[in-house]
This record gives sequence, structure tokens and C-alpha cells, in this order.
Amino acid sequence: MSHADTPKVTVVAGVVRGVRICLVLMARLAVLGGLALRCSLAPGRSGFTPRRDAWLLATVTALGPAFVKVAQILSTRADVVPRHVARVLSTLHDQVRPLPLGDASRHFGPELRRALRDDGAGLAARHPVAAGTIACVYRADLADGRTVALKVRRPGVVRQLSTDLAIMLALARLVAPLPPLRGVPVADIMRQLAESLRGQLDFHRERRSLRFLKENLAEVPDVRVPQVYDELCGPEVLVMEYLDDLHQRPPAGTDGEQAAVTALRAAYHMLFLDGFVHCDLHPGNLSCGPGRAVTIVDAGFTVRLTEHARHKFTDFFHAMSLGDGQACADIVLSTARPGRDTDTAAFRRDLAALIESCGGATAATFDLMDFAVQLFALQRRHGLYADPQFVFPILSLLVLEGTVRALGPGLDFQAVAKPYLMIALMERAIAAAQRKQESG
Repeated sequence: MSHADTPKVTVVAGVVRGVRICLVLMARLAVLGGLALRCSLAPGRSGFTPRRDAWLLATVTALGPAFVKVAQILSTRADVVPRHVARVLSTLHDQVRPLPLGDASRHFGPELRRALRDDGAGLAARHPVAAGTIACVYRADLADGRTVALKVRRPGVVRQLSTDLAIMLALARLVAPLPPLRGVPVADIMRQLAESLRGQLDFHRERRSLRFLKENLAEVPDVRVPQVYDELCGPEVLVMEYLDDLHQRPPAGTDGEQAAVTALRAAYHMLFLDGFVHCDLHPGNLSCGPGRAVTIVDAGFTVRLTEHARHKFTDFFHAMSLGDGQACADIVLSTARPGRDTDTAAFRRDLAALIESCGGATAATFDLMDFAVQLFALQRRHGLYADPQFVFPILSLLVLEGTVRALGPGLDFQAVAKPYLMIALMERAIAAAQRKQESG
């Protein structure tokens, strides 16, 4: 689905949806007022902060899937939202109704219908093995004996998300001139978030990404990516190899730690060598086991970095592994957008202190979420706003961190990264020497 295929949002649809959003917000604000009143009358019984946090999560969920998705991405942008809010938003999860396969099968193309062993009542009774905001995944049998996974886009989700994103973009332009937000590139950030969310609707793009992952990660031992059956896919259906051993307990002990290493190696290979960022490596999309193997089953939320961005992020991670805070500051300053009151000297000083505090930390002692929040909070405090191409790699590692910490708490993130950093830097040096030789 290209931008040309994105449905136009009509004025009527925008107004109707806008009214509904306003009604939800009014009702939720009334709930917040009631919470504040009850807590003020009985301060000794319960605190207001945890209830306010629960209210925020419930409000975002009530606004709809587009707001949930955008809030999930915003949870990584502590340069844009306050640190506490970022942490609260990071706990958001999709809460969606599973769609029976009988309702989803209307999107099957003729090739898929002919290939299926049973496309009648048997399909209608089946429920998804996974359900998300944008799509549901089903298990199905083909007439030739293969078992496949069918990822089917939810009916109407493109139009619904397009309408909500148009409203959010309009709201961003409306609030941008307000005093607290002056100097913050609110509209640009919202456009970037909308772009990343629209990419998750494009199944043609995801097919290409899965093929790319399967080919490139073949170099990393113990990494599996399901095969895509292109001849059976369509604009709203993605047909992949079904892997039976994904829904089991994560490995423990030595196997668990080795699986965590495998997951990190896959992420670093993508980041530093391919310039390809998988931003959604949560346990639903990254399965660990059997043994030390890991399997990546989804490529909806992926980003291709420009060569410039890949080099900058590689340099940042390398400088961080060396504890070189000044070099890290130079890199961030060369990528971030300055605001009204940028204080580069103070930013250099504070970032150097942050980098020095992280040298040689293991997964048990190094909190990547805390580091990312502090990094972006420093940028926000000193009037800098991160380039999305720099944010997405950190988002990728943030999502992966929970799995790695659970399986291998003693792992050194930076030590596992070093071989990939060295290869990336060496390849760049060789390419530069070849260009110099050719030009000379």
C-alpha cells in the first residue's frame, strides 16, 4: 500500500470522528476530576499518581488503536514528553477483539482460496493465534500438505487509522504555537510518527522486509525467519511458513543466555551492517527457543536507515563502548534539531557524565530504558530534538531489552556489539579507500 493508495479522509468522516474523540475526552476528564477530588478528600488512603497513570492508559486505549500506536512510539521520545509520562506510555498494549477467520476470509485472493484445504465452514470456526491492532494471524492447512500462517489485515483499519492520523496532525499544528510547545517541532514529530504507523499497514512492504531479513540474517547462526509464499499473498493477506515450536517456554540456564546472545547478534547485524531496524522485537514477534535459537515472525514495524544515519548510530555506539562522552555528544549534536534555547556546552557536559557512568555495564546493571530516557531528557532540557533516524535504533533495542534481561541478566550489551561495530567500521574504511583510489 503506497501513499497513493491511502484513502482520502473526507470532511464529514473527520468531523464525525472528531466529535467522538471530543466526547471520549470529556468523559475521561470528568473521571480524572473525580479521582482528584476523592484523593484530595482522603489523602491518607491512596495516592493520586498511580490512579492518574492508570487513567492515562485507559484514556489512550479508549481513544482507539491509532492513539495507542502513536503513544507506544511516543513512549520512547523523552525528548518530547516528560520522563514519567514516557515510562507510563511504555506499558501500553494493544487491546483488540479477535476476528474469526470466517470474517477475515473475504480478503483471500483466488490463488489462496484454491490452495486452501478447506475454505468453508471449517475456516469460519477458526480463531486467530494472535490478534493485533492492524492484523490477526491464523493457522491454515494447504491442499499440498503445508501448514501456513495467514496474517490478515483488519477490515476498515486503513480508513480508521488514516482518519485518526489526520485528526492528530491537525491537532499538532493547532497546539504547536502554544507557549509550552514553542520551539518543539510538534508537527514534524507527528508527521514522522504517522509515517511509521502507515508503514505497518503496507503488506507489500512487509513481504519485502521479511525476505530481506531471511536472506541477511542467514549469516547469523540460530536465527530463523519464516519463508513468505509470495504467490499466495495479496494486498491484505500475508502468507508465511507456520512454525510449530514458537509457543513454548523460553529456554533457561545456558540455553537461555545463548538465546539472548543470538537475539542481540541479530539486532546488531540489522543495525550496524544492514541499516535495517526492527522496532517491534517483543516476545510476540521474537520467539526464543528451542535451545539457543530465536525466530523473528513479523516485520511490520521496520525502518531502513539512510547510510548517513547508520554511520552516525554506529559511531555513537562505538564511542559509547569506549566511554567517549565527548564523541557521543558530537554525534548527537550533528543529528539533533536545535530548539529556541539550545545549550550545547551544558549538553556536552551532561552527556559525557551519562556515558561515563555506563561503561562496561551488564544487562543486570545497565538499564537501557533508563539510559534512553536520560539521553532524550538531556536533549529536551538543553533544547535539542532527536532525529527519528536516531530514535528508531534505540527503540529497537528498548523493545528487545526485556527479553535479553530475562534470559541473560549477566550479558554485556556492549561486548556483544563490538564485533559488529568493528566489521561496520572496517567495511566503511575499505569503501572509502576504494572511492579514493577510483577518484585518484
